[in-house]
Amino acid sequence: MIKILFMRSENAFLPEVDAYIDYFNKTKEFNAYDSSKIKDYKLEDFDVIWEFKGFGGVKKSKNQILIHEYASLSTGKFPILKNFIKSKLNPKPDLRVFLNENVKEGFRFNDGVNFCYRDMGIDEQFILKDKVEKEYDFVYVGSIGKEREMDKFLKVFIEKDNGTLCLVGNVEDEIYSEYKDHKNLIFTGKVPYSEVPKIAAKAEYGINFMPDKYPFNIQTSTKLLEYLALGLKVVTTDYKWVRQFEDMHNCSFYKLDYNNLSFDKDSIKKHQFVSGFRADEYLWSNIIEKSGIKNKLIEIFNNDLK
Repeated sequence: MIKILFMRSENAFLPEVDAYIDYFNKTKEFNAYDSSKIKDYKLEDFDVIWEFKGFGGVKKSKNQILIHEYASLSTGKFPILKNFIKSKLNPKPDLRVFLNENVKEGFRFNDGVNFCYRDMGIDEQFILKDKVEKEYDFVYVGSIGKEREMDKFLKVFIEKDNGTLCLVGNVEDEIYSEYKDHKNLIFTGKVPYSEVPKIAAKAEYGINFMPDKYPFNIQTSTKLLEYLALGLKVVTTDYKWVRQFEDMHNCSFYKLDYNNLSFDKDSIKKHQFVSGFRADEYLWSNIIEKSGIKNKLIEIFNNDLK
């Protein structure tokens, strides 16, 4: 059996790690482990070291396979410079995994290392079998902070009576202090991942507020996939990835103009929402299988044995 160690800190969310481990442990070739859940492990006990890349990283032993996964481009100040530095300073792996072609192009590696694409997926628990009674008009799932400009969105939302908005996820103290007394805003704080579908399904519309800025506007929105799987109508900022997704999946969302932001529940109600999205295609097991990662790993491992 090929033993894979996924490197994850205790505070990292990374739902794909759980999906990978579930996927690989159902195969006859692999055993997969989460570094945050095992104690006193030794790197040399594993055949494959799998990292989700920032700067730097582990050094593999001679007979190990090193995988670098780039699920997103750099954010914050000088993101393009950060991408460049990572591409030059990070050690050379045996395989790179990119979210999509946009992310691959953002790093501009030119060292000939093999690669594959692995899009974001959804957990089976987002495909609900029972109908859920609605309690909120809108729901937003994700980080509620200034980097993604949620303060800008909330300011516009409360300007008129737009109904109730449930916000699920970590919220920055400054934003919470400013908006906690608005009775139509319900802050749940961070909740267990297993609770997210049950809460989000209580809304009619899912909010995908994403700044129309690099790199947010060219990366997959996991929350949008989850909203669609739950059967919610999607209200989103208008940006490149969203339009590509609409075309690919025969969808029509209500789109907000990021540069001239306003929010009006009555206008949203009049929109003809369309969704040709097939949630089963985005289940993690299908996404990982489609990526071809398993076959590439076996090929690399067999070549190393020669």
